[in-house]
Amino acid sequence: MKLNKIASILAFILGAMSVVAGGMAIRGWSPGYFVLNWLPVYNFIMGLLTVIIPAVLIWRNSRHAMTAAITTIVIHTIATLILLSAFQGRPATESIFAMLFRLIVWLIILALMVFQARKDTPRRKK
Repeated sequence: MKLNKIASILAFILGAMSVVAGGMAIRGWSPGYFVLNWLPVYNFIMGLLTVIIPAVLIWRNSRHAMTAAITTIVIHTIATLILLSAFQGRPATESIFAMLFRLIVWLIILALMVFQARKDTPRRKK
């Protein structure tokens, strides 16, 4: 299986998990710890966008796939930094770990995409 297909599947699963978790929290499910009001909405929207945009672009090996993946990880990085700085001490440890998990998975997705791009690039003869 091509590395981009694996990366796309990872992105889709991560996005779907965010849609489910964010959707449940928006509908009133309480995970048993304090959740910032905007975080479930962020998770739901980003999860939905991930399933619709980067996962599909990566699967299709679109020329825009890398841009979509980098944009997604930048947005998640900014949200994580906001959680760690502006809301110091307020977010639950589980929320921070979830954001860090998301960043790690996206780094793996980007690495798979880079390896696939290197495999696809014809090598020059010296």
